[in-house]
Amino acid sequence: MASRGAAGPPPEREKGLDESAEQSDCVDLTGTLGRMSESLMLTRNRPQLLGFSRAVPAPAAARRQASADLQWESAVELFVQCWAADHPGIRPLSLRYYRKQLGSRLAAFALGRGVTRVQDFSRYDLRAFVAWLEAYVSCYQRPLTQRGKQMALNAAKTFFKWLHQEQIVSEDIGAQVRTYRLDKNTDPRATPTADLEKLLDVLSSRPTGIRDRAMVYLMAFCGLRVSELVGLNMADLDLVSGRVRVRAETSKGRRTRSVDLPLMIRDGQEMVKPEVTRVLGSWLALRAQTEHPLDDDAPLFVGLDLRRRNHTSRGTSTLTTATRSARERISVHTVRSILRRAAQKAGVAPRRVMPHRLRHYFGLASAKAGVPTTALMRAMGHSSPIMTARYSEFADSERRWAFARADIAKGVRLAGPE
Repeated sequence: MASRGAAGPPPEREKGLDESAEQSDCVDLTGTLGRMSESLMLTRNRPQLLGFSRAVPAPAAARRQASADLQWESAVELFVQCWAADHPGIRPLSLRYYRKQLGSRLAAFALGRGVTRVQDFSRYDLRAFVAWLEAYVSCYQRPLTQRGKQMALNAAKTFFKWLHQEQIVSEDIGAQVRTYRLDKNTDPRATPTADLEKLLDVLSSRPTGIRDRAMVYLMAFCGLRVSELVGLNMADLDLVSGRVRVRAETSKGRRTRSVDLPLMIRDGQEMVKPEVTRVLGSWLALRAQTEHPLDDDAPLFVGLDLRRRNHTSRGTSTLTTATRSARERISVHTVRSILRRAAQKAGVAPRRVMPHRLRHYFGLASAKAGVPTTALMRAMGHSSPIMTARYSEFADSERRWAFARADIAKGVRLAGPE
């Protein structure tokens, strides 16, 4: 007779019940993705982000069953947060880009088509989405550019590929859909020199005008992106060495680079143009009078409020900042508004002096001056020389003149028929 304390093997029925209970616990751990948006947090633990236990993995069928009611809003938010967890250090601008393309483009099209669940969106719907992009007209009665169509379709293809990789959908419906092929000979559409001169002429000598002129100099003569401009700190501008540093956290390609200020040759020596040094130095002097701190991590460009001044006991005055936070830097939207108002005052079309067109001016002017493509690529922060080569394609006259001066056949006896 077996003792009461001895433990015998469990019956087969109890073993089967344990396995079924384990499977039911596995499915219960998945929950519903509709309730998941309340507790989503940025983390590197991807299975927990998706609501599945790492210790008890759910099969693909259970995942798809748990996410059967995944709506578009929850799906887009889930994608953005998981994408941020998979790409540490990604810029907030990139995440806003995905939210915009997937929310206002793809999700809007699907809901208008009556497709409320992500799993119900088929490859035929995606092809219809491509046709919808061709006929899309914004609220300003403007159609999408080829670049805009490409961005919307690429975001959709990335989204569905991610859904398939996470086993939320059974297939990647965007794998067979080709992306848009852009014209490789597209004009960079740089700001014309005459319009740039008109823009600089209307900038006043007041503190705000000096700040605005300094920002235009850095975009037009150093090729900085507007996001890189507003991300500059006090330590990033060095007038002694004549360089401005673009840090990785503000750069589009996540690479730190140094860009030379506009240079000139005098007495055989390189030096920063005195006009540029004078403007940037004037802004640094005014910047020191603001209420913002002047440590190395403080923002270089801040908002100013000229309606009020703080007077000290010695009779001197300091500029009062118009920002809410003592460390808040000027925003991209503010820079665009400043350029738009200055363009209207100068009688120039605002779209011709927008920040990226000022950057194109730097690229095109450098290519015309004969700057090598590799050097220009590093200065502009491009990841591929193909992106930089388009500036050289529109410098034909200067290139022909350079080849004529080179006279590569000089010194070679050219024999030919009489």
